Amino acid sequence: MSSNKENRTASSNYRKPPVEHQFKKGTSGNPKGRPRKKKAVQPGFGALGTADRLAAMALDEAGRPVTVREGDQVSEIPAMQALLRTMYRAAAQGDTKAGRQLLELIARAESARTENALGLLQYSAQYKEKYAPIFDKHEREGLDPPDIYPHPDDVIINEATGEVTLDGPTTKEGAGARKAVRQQAIESMRRYFEVKAALAKEPTNRALRREFKELKKYPDFLKKDAERITWHEAQRQARRALEAKPSKPNKKTPRVKE
Repeated sequence: MSSNKENRTASSNYRKPPVEHQFKKGTSGNPKGRPRKKKAVQPGFGALGTADRLAAMALDEAGRPVTVREGDQVSEIPAMQALLRTMYRAAAQGDTKAGRQLLELIARAESARTENALGLLQYSAQYKEKYAPIFDKHEREGLDPPDIYPHPDDVIINEATGEVTLDGPTTKEGAGARKAVRQQAIESMRRYFEVKAALAKEPTNRALRREFKELKKYPDFLKKDAERITWHEAQRQARRALEAKPSKPNKKTPRVKE
């Protein structure tokens, strides 16, 4: 009697599976490779992530509206503003700690505001100095204004306070929209005067009053636009005057030849 081992065929040997199930030569049996070991989390990284999430939640809560009552008035204000009011109230009642915290907060805020204002002032002055001559050159040569926004003369610096304001479009699209409004305003002026005259005869006519209110924005726009154009021309004339200013003559006493 033959043993089971002798009766096994080559294909039934667990060490030698059928050809169709054998690994092909040159092909890895584990194409994905050995899995990488997971890196151990370093102490503190988990806490840092928690701190970031906590900070984000604190900012969200700071802007969340809360209901506050002051006397008979009830209003909704951001939670941070409500906290500041509470601190101001406590400081006014003699809480020195709250007063000291508020003074430190005000000092930091004022310092940051002053730094930002100084940076804006310096940038604005450099911007005007750089681009104003380019606009003047185009104007002298009869060329269209360059596509630079805002116009340097629209950047207005208050020399007394250092405050910087903008009075004009800041993008090419904004300039195009302003041009379209100007054209529409010019075309609407005839109707504006017609409605104005009709309203003088019928001051209680509601339809005329509504139309006049809508049309009135056009002359207001044109007036402000004319003021802006006049300001630009004044700035150009001032720069031309400075450029044409002759140099001071040499006042040294001439040497007398012997």
